[in-house]
Amino acid sequence: MVLSATAVMNGPSALAGASGGHLLKDLPVFSSTRYDQWAGAGSPLSLETVQHNGNPALPVDSTETYNGLPSMHVNVTSDGSSGYGWWSVTQANNNWETYTLAPYYANGAFEFNVKGAVGGEAFTVGLGDRDYRRDPVQYNTPSLQSGDYVTVTTDWQHVRIPLTDLIPQGSIFDLNQAYLLYFGSANNNAQEFWLNDIKFTSPDPEHSAPFIKVNQLGYSILANKYALVSGYADELNAVDGTPFKVKRASTNAVVYTGKLKLVKDHDPQSGERIFEANFSPLILPGTYYLSVTAPGVADSLPFQIGSNLYRPLVVDATRYFYYQRQGIGLDAAHAGAYTRGVGHPQDANAPFASGAPARDVSQGWYDAGDYGKYVNAGAVAVSRLAWTYQLFPGEFKDRHLNIPESGNGVPDILDEMKWELDFILKMQDRTSGGFYHMVQPTGNAAPDMDTTQRIIEDVNGSRTNVRPTDDTASAAAALAETSISFKKFNPTYANTLLAAARRGWDYLVANPDGVASVPGPYGIDDDRAARLWAAAALYRATGDKQYNQYFLDNYRNFASVWDGSRDNPEGVGNMAQSAFLDYLKAARPDATAWAWFATKFKAWREPVLARAEQGPWRNTLQDNDYYWGSNGVALSTMRVLAIGSVVLGQHNLISDIRVIRAVGSAMNYILGINPLRLSYVSGHGADSITTIFSTAWSNAGHPGIPKGYLPGGPNIYNNALLSCTAPAKCYLANDSNWTTNENAIYWNADLVMVATLAAQLP
Repeated sequence: MVLSATAVMNGPSALAGASGGHLLKDLPVFSSTRYDQWAGAGSPLSLETVQHNGNPALPVDSTETYNGLPSMHVNVTSDGSSGYGWWSVTQANNNWETYTLAPYYANGAFEFNVKGAVGGEAFTVGLGDRDYRRDPVQYNTPSLQSGDYVTVTTDWQHVRIPLTDLIPQGSIFDLNQAYLLYFGSANNNAQEFWLNDIKFTSPDPEHSAPFIKVNQLGYSILANKYALVSGYADELNAVDGTPFKVKRASTNAVVYTGKLKLVKDHDPQSGERIFEANFSPLILPGTYYLSVTAPGVADSLPFQIGSNLYRPLVVDATRYFYYQRQGIGLDAAHAGAYTRGVGHPQDANAPFASGAPARDVSQGWYDAGDYGKYVNAGAVAVSRLAWTYQLFPGEFKDRHLNIPESGNGVPDILDEMKWELDFILKMQDRTSGGFYHMVQPTGNAAPDMDTTQRIIEDVNGSRTNVRPTDDTASAAAALAETSISFKKFNPTYANTLLAAARRGWDYLVANPDGVASVPGPYGIDDDRAARLWAAAALYRATGDKQYNQYFLDNYRNFASVWDGSRDNPEGVGNMAQSAFLDYLKAARPDATAWAWFATKFKAWREPVLARAEQGPWRNTLQDNDYYWGSNGVALSTMRVLAIGSVVLGQHNLISDIRVIRAVGSAMNYILGINPLRLSYVSGHGADSITTIFSTAWSNAGHPGIPKGYLPGGPNIYNNALLSCTAPAKCYLANDSNWTTNENAIYWNADLVMVATLAAQLP
């Protein structure tokens, strides 16, 4: 089998021993909440079904209950004709997500309750996985006969099937990518029975990561240098004051000694006790590791202390966008081992969903793990790269990224932004100035092998030629912002960007009540925040009165975005914070608006900094902030914090100790000081991620993924079958789990910004 029972659910990390009361939770395949399912049958058998999430599924019977829980009703009938029929139920997780059974395998079981209408009913049980890098992608285990475990009667009975029976030793089944559970026909008989409280269980404790967590990339010489030492209270044999040592990796010589300081006796984000090992006085460059004088605590992974540690990460995080390009082949000279042919060449002649003539919408970046290209999401990503370049132009030079345009005299980051901007320009309606939303759909083959007909989506019900105002406003904002960056290197292109942004604004003026989006990802109907952003960016780029007036008439409606009580920063559909940052960066911002923003920003900044300084993992996230894209949330907060400080007059961020330390703490979390001891940036750290949810890389036949990819991170809300009991551990490193391990262009853009900020510290 791919993963043994001792493999951790969270990817490549080694496991510390586990014992005590922190038991693995039951994974509720069906208790009182129904997840996705498909059910069907073949002649002469029929299966009673209802519609659920667009698929035929078993009815849920709330009258036939056991232990207070409803049941699934399996009612198989026969028309009496000859032949051997079949019936099958495919039970999935919510949204057909994968999950892990690795921690459960050794001693765990598949359990359920069953009751028959007359007794003697029989069925089969099996499991399926999903591993995009394997042939076959999906593997189903041999089916087990229910009769080997229970004789069904008219009374409720409990059934326990060991996982080692369902998944035999030596199977190619990937325990880390469990996907489907099957019930099926064991005979040709009509029968009726009920299934209740279906779950995976284990008596084993939940595993923990190794105790010492360090920034696996390293620490700048003047940084606040610390490791966090954490573990379940019954496992971690350390106390407040336990000695620790920093040792040189090459000689094991002790270069610093200190004592652990208790941070949190019980942290609800991890379920663990946390200590800090602070070694900030150590400024001698070198490669080190940390040891704790306590039984059972293994030495840390190696880390560096030195200058310029973050610059290779900045390069890789920015090169990510080259790997996400559509419409170009990736050659060995620029992509190394990660070559491929031209992805989706059909985008050069894509029809509209409404039947309007096809147009060229090639270029741009694949948004995330799928092949969709979205104007509003792309605008957000390119805006964040533009801000990074504008704040730190000295960090980004020509020939910096080794991309095809390197050597043309233009900073490579601008060349990369242009690839996306060219796509956005192509998505503008030539008549009205509005922008279309997206190019879809996405197939499951490698980009250069996917022949799926791609379309420009412009239909919503009876409405055709839909040009959503949220996309238009987002595009106008990003085009205006980026025009500023291109003025020096390509004034003609800068004028093109700005002219398109102005035409987009004209479309917004012509549609003051907004135009709702089309169905699909990022379909934003409320355009108010994006309009404010567009007005601010255009005012910054042009100084024109109409944009200034719109901002002044509307900015007070967005006071709530500066509520610092939760770590809920801006993103697609809510870019009001960037509107303020753009406006205050304009040449002549209104004094009243400036003063209003200064008050609001300072009130927002204080609780954000307090969370960065006092939070258990110093990432500003509170217990309920581990939602989809939590890594991006932690980074985006730092971006807003830093830019806000700049526009209010603090041009030298290095002198703002609290801000630069918060930035460093955020990168510490991303690069290994987290409950999983995992570096969330591929290729950076001894225990960094090696898989990502990416249709491109999972199907391209390459080992691993390029450096610089960032996944969304822990998510407590969208995958019910993750085997975690604490928010900051709800992450699954496999290539088929999109709720925690998908990449996205705007998250990586935030990584570029925050890593660049961190690189400023000597």
